[in-house]
Amino acid sequence: MAGISFGNLIAADLGSAYTYVMTDEKTPVSRCRSVVLVDAHKSSDVYAVGDDAARMSGRGGQDTLVVSPISYGAVGDSELAAILLLSAVEKCAGHRRSLEKSRLVLTSPDGATRVERAALANAALLAGAKKAVIIKAPVASALCMQRKIDRPQAQLVVSIGASVTEVSVISSYAVTLSRHMKTGSSAFDSAIIDYVRKKYSLLLSREVAGELKEQLGCATEPDNDASHTLYGRNIITGRPVSANVSARDVYEALMRPLEELVGMISDALYNIPVEYSEDILKNGISLTGGGSELFGLADRLKNDTQLDVYQSGEPRYDAVRGALAAAGDERLLRRLENAYSAYEV
Repeated sequence: MAGISFGNLIAADLGSAYTYVMTDEKTPVSRCRSVVLVDAHKSSDVYAVGDDAARMSGRGGQDTLVVSPISYGAVGDSELAAILLLSAVEKCAGHRRSLEKSRLVLTSPDGATRVERAALANAALLAGAKKAVIIKAPVASALCMQRKIDRPQAQLVVSIGASVTEVSVISSYAVTLSRHMKTGSSAFDSAIIDYVRKKYSLLLSREVAGELKEQLGCATEPDNDASHTLYGRNIITGRPVSANVSARDVYEALMRPLEELVGMISDALYNIPVEYSEDILKNGISLTGGGSELFGLADRLKNDTQLDVYQSGEPRYDAVRGALAAAGDERLLRRLENAYSAYEV
């Protein structure tokens, strides 16, 4: 570990839906929503950040607006992203000056452009970081899952986030091939909202749809009659109403986006050079990202691709945990930088 204490390290994964921060391998990952509540007429005036801002969605009146500085896994507004990052780090570390005295390691999609990486680096500097490193998210996830990326042998990582899915081949610390698709678990939420609106004339918030997905969502046909009572507004009468939504309803709502997602992943696999085939058959798929936590998705992907699928216990935390591990190993960081899988800011 090159003499570096984990107490001097901070890892952060800024996603479109959630921001994850970790300062110690023995402590839980801190999570908050990747949104900021701002003045509708002057976005530099910030009223709330993270979970507090998310709770204000639709309740703050016409003069406020809930926005996300992260779009499709990339920083769209460096200043607001810096405020989000600083708030998340303070929540995790418990004090404001932690960024100034620590090495910060951030994750970034492999498909991020140079401009997008520069925006992420700028957010880190604006937040107060003195030393920062950006590491490619699929590499960080593979490190967390203890995949053998140090060898000249192909490791296939499929990362499903809120709005981006990446299929990456990693070999000798480098991402040798990557496919970047703008779809993810947010498409599941949208499908549930549309389905409930059409079948029950009930308008749901995205937050409620996400909760329904976690409670009843399944990538394979449900074998139970579980249901959940939802409350919302009738789109015809405008009155508050309730509806009993079943696991079958949620499965039917998810069928199309699931078929599209699995189809795109299968298409990406089909286009991987034949030279990687033997390695991928041996090593299977490393499935990661918060979107991969949909119940039954790993089994469905295994059935459709005929490849073994490996998953950690908490896939949403793979990238930030892998980033923290890399941050504490100087030799590993140098190797990642030499393979263009990590960049010093």
